[in-house]
Parts: sequence; C-alpha cells; structure tokens
Amino acid sequence: MRIEGFELLTYGKSPENFPLDPFQEMVFDNTYLEIPVGDTLFMLSPSLRIAYPGKNEEVEREIIKRERELYSLKRLILESIIKFTALLEANSYFIAQSDYLLLARITLHPGEGIYRLKFYTHEVRELLTNYEDKIYLGQDFLYLKEERKYFGLDDFIPYLDNEFSYLKDKVSEFNIRNPLVRDYLVEIGELVGDSLITWEENRMDFCVDEASLEQLREATMRFMEVKHMLVELHDEVREFEYKLRARGEAENHLSRYVTKLRKDVVNILHYINMKLLSRIQRRINTPG
Repeated sequence: MRIEGFELLTYGKSPENFPLDPFQEMVFDNTYLEIPVGDTLFMLSPSLRIAYPGKNEEVEREIIKRERELYSLKRLILESIIKFTALLEANSYFIAQSDYLLLARITLHPGEGIYRLKFYTHEVRELLTNYEDKIYLGQDFLYLKEERKYFGLDDFIPYLDNEFSYLKDKVSEFNIRNPLVRDYLVEIGELVGDSLITWEENRMDFCVDEASLEQLREATMRFMEVKHMLVELHDEVREFEYKLRARGEAENHLSRYVTKLRKDVVNILHYINMKLLSRIQRRINTPG
C-alpha cells in the first residue's frame, strides 16, 4: 500500500558513505525525521519509531517495510548538509547543547525528486512537551534524482524571494499597519531583488578540483560580489529584526519570521565563506 509522504523513498538514491568526523557521527545518531503523511507530520525517532503523533499501524508497517531505505534517507540528508551547507559548523554549539539532536522536516518542493528540508534542534526531554520552543537552524534542498548545480546556491538564493513573500503574508495575517514595517519591507524587497540579479549575473558552475587558475580567480571575484550583496541584505534584515523586538506584541511575533529569514541569509554567507571560497582559494594559493 502506498502511503503519501513516503514517495521520496522510491527514488532509490544511494548515499556516498564518506567518512564522518565525531561531531557528524553524533548528529547522525541523534537525527529525527519529520515526514508528511496526509496533513500530519509524523516524527520518527533516531531508531525510526513514531515519536509523534502516536501509534498508527499503517504507518508503522510502512516504516518496518522501508527501514533500510529510511536509514539511507537519513544518511543522504546528512551528506547533503555537509556538502552544500555550513549548518553543522555554524550551529555546533546549539546542537551540542541539545545532546546533538537534529530534527529534519521534509516538505515537497517544485521539481521531481526535489525536497525542501528545514532543520531544528531542541532539548531531547522537552522535544514533545515544548515542541514550539525548538531552535531553527536553517534549510537545505535534497535532490534524489538529479545532481545539484551551481554548488547548491541556485537553490538557496532564488528561494529568498519565496521567503520574503511569506514574510509579507505574515504582515497581512497579523494586520500590522506600522509605517516602520512598511518601509523596511520596501528596503528588504529591493535588496532581495538585487541579490537575485547579482546571482544571475555572477553564477558559475565548475569542478573546483579541475578548474584552471584563471577560472578560479574569476570565480573568486564573482562569488565575492554575490557575498557582498547578501551582506547588505543581512544587515537590513538584522536591523529590522531588532526594531521589531522593541515594538508591540504583533511586531514582536513577526520578528520570529524575520529571524528565520536572517538565519537563512547568514547560512548562505557561512557556506560561501567556509565551504566554497575556502576551497577555491586553497587551490589558488597552493604552490605549483
């Protein structure tokens, strides 16, 4: 029987199974999955047992039948965030303080075999009793059919426009008419648009280990230009976040969504600095 939400297991993509460092191993051993089944998110514990919302014989049978595939999925998720994000490095303190718990929420994304992942951490003993207090870490996109291009940045940067639209929807939902909010949304919207244009004008796709030095030097300048545009966006979002926290209840609630946008921008910057530019510059600066 086909259960909606487990269709991502039908692609059969195999993990690379590259070596993990001790921190990565502990995160893998403490990764929870949230998989949509109908309108319900089923949380699976690291041992692949239903932690929430409770017993469901149909889903339990599916889990038992697909146990090996689910473990492969956990490994694919971890490998993706190691290769295409800096989530673990940037959030290691919060993850370690939460006994290395990583919660990976899987949602559909336009495109066959592509899924959006949202990551959180939380104290294990309060994961179910105080679920709303979980700490948002960031997002990734899991490709189960095709290979990712443009170092994954072609997923993250264009998606900022979706996140900004979601933020504007929340302003309408909370019925916020504060002129300060309106002014900041205009500024942030323009910077999001400029970031997308800058990315379109500068994106490059190549193999870092095989590229020529000339190509690597060009890539350094192009990716730095993208980074500098994102820094401007980050600073504006951060300022907006601080201003909201000093306002009324509705504005304070809105700040939570602004924080998520800021974290996603920060995560792109961390990835460019820690994973992408560092690899390129290491090759450029290698003698001979």
